[in-house]
Formats: sequence, C-alpha cells, structure tokens
Amino acid sequence: MDTPPLRPPSLMAAKSKRRTYRAIAALLAVASLLLLAYSGSRNHITSIVRRALKQDGHMTASCSTDADCREFGTTRRPQVCIDKFCAPRPLFPLNSVDLAGTIGAFVCILISSGGGLGGGGLLVPLYIIVLGFSSHDAIPLSKATIFGSALASCLLNFRQKHPLVPHRQLIDYEVMVMMEPMTLAGTIIGVSMNKVCPEWVITILLVVLLSKTSQRMVTKGKSIWQQEDAKDRAIAAKVLAHWTDLVLARKHSPAVVACARKWRQAATVTAAHVVSVELSSVVEADDDTSDDEASLLPSDKRGLEKPHQDLGEMQTKYKQSVPWGDLSVLFLAWLGLFVYSMLKGGHGAPSIVGMVCGSTAYWSLTVLVFPFFAAVTSYFGVKVLHRHELMQRYGYEYVAGDIQWNRHTTVLYPALCTVAGVAAGLLGIGGGMVKGPLLLEIGLHPQVASGTSSAMILFTSSATTIQFIVLGMLPHNYAIWYGVVGFVGSLLGQIGLSYLIRKYRKTAFVLFVIAGVIGASGTVMGFLGIQVVLLHGFRGFRSLCYAV
Repeated sequence: MDTPPLRPPSLMAAKSKRRTYRAIAALLAVASLLLLAYSGSRNHITSIVRRALKQDGHMTASCSTDADCREFGTTRRPQVCIDKFCAPRPLFPLNSVDLAGTIGAFVCILISSGGGLGGGGLLVPLYIIVLGFSSHDAIPLSKATIFGSALASCLLNFRQKHPLVPHRQLIDYEVMVMMEPMTLAGTIIGVSMNKVCPEWVITILLVVLLSKTSQRMVTKGKSIWQQEDAKDRAIAAKVLAHWTDLVLARKHSPAVVACARKWRQAATVTAAHVVSVELSSVVEADDDTSDDEASLLPSDKRGLEKPHQDLGEMQTKYKQSVPWGDLSVLFLAWLGLFVYSMLKGGHGAPSIVGMVCGSTAYWSLTVLVFPFFAAVTSYFGVKVLHRHELMQRYGYEYVAGDIQWNRHTTVLYPALCTVAGVAAGLLGIGGGMVKGPLLLEIGLHPQVASGTSSAMILFTSSATTIQFIVLGMLPHNYAIWYGVVGFVGSLLGQIGLSYLIRKYRKTAFVLFVIAGVIGASGTVMGFLGIQVVLLHGFRGFRSLCYAV
C-alpha cells in the first residue's frame, strides 16, 4: 500500500480552518432551527396540525381558558386552550417532563450513534414512559430524532477515510446500494406480519432475537479485541527487536537506511493496493526502487501487475470518491419509498388518497413495490459484479474487511437483507438494529459497518419523517427540537467513540456499543410487551386490516 504523502503545515492549517468554518456554520444552522422551533409558541397552531389533532381525538373540546381543558389531559401531557380548542401543551417553554425526555433522548443517541444504530428501540419506550406519549405519537417523534442523528453521522463520515486504505471513503457505497432496496422490501413484509401476529408472539421473538444478537456482538467484539491486542504486541516486539540498530545520525544516513531495510525484511506488507492509484504512479515507483530513500516506502503493486484498458477505465471511475450516479438511482428508490408510504400510509399515518386496506388498489400497490426494489437491486448488482470480476481477473487482492462481490454474494447478501428487513418490521425495531450486526457478520470492518449503517438509516428515516410532517402527525417544533437533540447527540457520540478508537487502537468499541444498545433495547421493549400482554391477555392472530 502506498504511504500517503505528508501534508505541508500550510495545507494542514488551511484544512483546520475549513473544519472550523464548517463547525461554525453547523452551529449557526442549529441555532436557526432552535429559533424556528421556539416560534411555534403556545398561542399558535398550524391548520394541518389542528386537523390532525381533531382526527386523532387529541383536540377534544372547545374552550376559552386552560382550566376548561384540565379534564382532558394527563399529568405528564396536560392539555391547554389553543385557538379556542383543547390540545396537548406546546413544547415551549420546556417543563420538567420535556427536559427529562430531552436529556434521555440525548443520552440514547449519544450511546447508539457510535455503533451506526438509530436508537429507535430506546427512543420509543423513552417517549412512552417518560413523556407519556402513545405509541402513535412516539414513533413519529423517534423518527425525527433518528433523522437528526443519521444526518450528523453522515456529515461526519462523508469526508472520513477507510481505516486501512486512506484512498477510500469510509462509507461503503457498494454495500449501501446493494443492500438497502431489499431491506426496504423486507420491511414492508415485516410490517404486515406485525399487524397479524399477537403481542405475546412479537415479544418472545423480540427478546430472543435481540438477546442473541447482543450476545453474538459481545463475543465478536472480544475476538476482535484480542486480535487487535495481539497485533499491537507484535508491533511492539518488532520495535524492541531492532531498536539497537538506531544510532544518532543525520537524516537519511546509511545507518538509518540499513535499519529501515532490516525493518522491511522483518515486517510483512499485508494490505492490498487499491485500484484508485494511478498506473503512472506505479510505474514511477518501479523506476525508483533502487533509491535508498524511496525504498523506505512500502511498494505493493498486487492487483495491478497486468494493466489493461478496462482496468484503467475502471480506475478512472474509482477516482471519484462518491459514486453520484449510483446514489442518484438510489434517490429514485427513496422517492419510490416516499410515494409508496404516502399512498398506502403506515406507522399510524393515513393514506393521502384514502386507500383502504384490503382493496384492489391496496394489494396492487403492495405487490408492485417488490419488483421495483428488486429491479433497483438487479441494476446495481450487474454493475458491481462486472466491476469486481475485472478486479479479480487481473489479480486484485482485497483488504481485510472488503466484500468480494461475485455471482453468489450478489444474490445471497440482498436476500439476507430481505430477511433482516422482515425481522425489523415484524418486531417494530429500527432497520439499523438489524443492519448493523448483519454488516459485521458478513465481514465488514467495524468502522466501515458503522458509517455505512448510518448512511442507510438516513435513507429510510428521512422518508418517514417527511411523511409524518406532511400528514400533520409531527408538529414542526417537536420535530425540529428532537431532531436537533439527535443531531448534537450523534455528533458528540461519534467524536467520542472515534477518540477512544484512536487512543486505544481498538475498533472493538463499536461492537460493544452495538451489543449494549441492542441488549438495552431488547430489555426495555420486552418489558413494554409484557405489560401489553398482561393488560390484554394472550390474544390470537388478527386480520391484516384489523388495526388499519
């Protein structure tokens, strides 16, 4: 692997200034959003929110003062008089309950964001238990919080580089475009199954799946921790073995060169060369191998020994850090998901066209969405398969944690994502709760898995959040406030976990975070499920349109 050139101090200072300017711009944007949220004062309520509150029965009676609405509210969610109607108390000014919910949401996002998880398994119970919301209201609010969290994660990860190959992006866009569409298709099946299955079945499956997943992540985290610890010990042993060869001499003295050569003979270059390196730079490296100073840099040209026109063209495309063409097609899939959600409704949201469950239009839309997502996956599969067949044909060697796409994996992994989507929809948990562990199980590097999972969460959470806002199920001040809470919590969580990984050189922290969040989510959601079972008993299976 080529060693990246050292940046001059002036360039490093300029980069630091750009980061500072971006941070200031982000803070100004957050402040503007907070002011916008605060503008939703108690004396004003939008027409679309008023209409939604009337439909849901939240705006229960006409009034002239707050005293007229006391009998309609609860201790934690009192109702007040707004525009001569009784409605839930606006967010501002914050009371003790809202402050507790804000702090709780911040802590949940702070912990879960580092593992690339949305945190919905913690946020929904939090909003139900602490804020006193019903699940009908807690789910949209959790989606807004997760959207803010995923947005912050993607903004941080967008410029981050691969931990093993500095020429690559941290987010694996190939994995994203191959797995996200079929995960969405599986979620549609899972949501329908969730409506049919009784609560006690869902609770049992939820506790079993999340506890097993958490246990698996702990085991895998311990294994990676031991491997990384052994690697650090080996490096330290090599340093101790050759430190006596170092003498006080001027830079690039023969003694230093001799020591460096001995180090190269003892060390083993394990990382593969990335295809984004230009062929011209490889030729120049070959011409300069006799130079002592150039020989200090490792020169691994595996995968590029047989230059070919097709491989050169592929390299030119790879020089683009972000595949905007593929992402534009993925955006069309996002648009399809949004239109589907608006037409059919979901998560308690009504259909904008009044589509009735069980009607011909309902089943036609449900059936047609699967060929749509399958076609998107097939389109990406053909492109990815052709690219990797060329890479393998000319001897490209993959880095540890790379996915070797072939005819088998291009079918298997999207199929696994379909199953994961079914599990997420059936159990009522976020997609990140299953996609994060799945990416780790197929061998992705922990940091890459976390960044890629966050990008996939942004894809789904943005569509559902916009849906809830358009339909008036999510007041804009609540959406902005908790979205900002998720944004800030994710920023601090990502920065904190990155600091721990750099300081202790242990990517296993990511797996431990995932294990902790999944285990806590399984415990809390299992507890709520048991409460529902005790309240309603062991009911049988229901009709698909029973709760619609």
